Amino acid sequence: MTEDTGPKAMLDACIAAYEAVKRHGTSEMQLAARVLLQLVGEQIAREITPPTADASDENVA
Repeated sequence: MTEDTGPKAMLDACIAAYEAVKRHGTSEMQLAARVLLQLVGEQIAREITPPTADASDENVA
């Protein structure tokens, strides 16, 4: 099996950390772990979503 690299490795690490914090951490730690997981997801989404052209209101009457 090959070692994870890049975004997938980061996501896997964040999920593992979140699971541990969810079981043993304070509510503040759980919130921080959820925020980190959200930020990682947003970064991955930006990387896999092609940039759109100028999203002007071309369909607006």
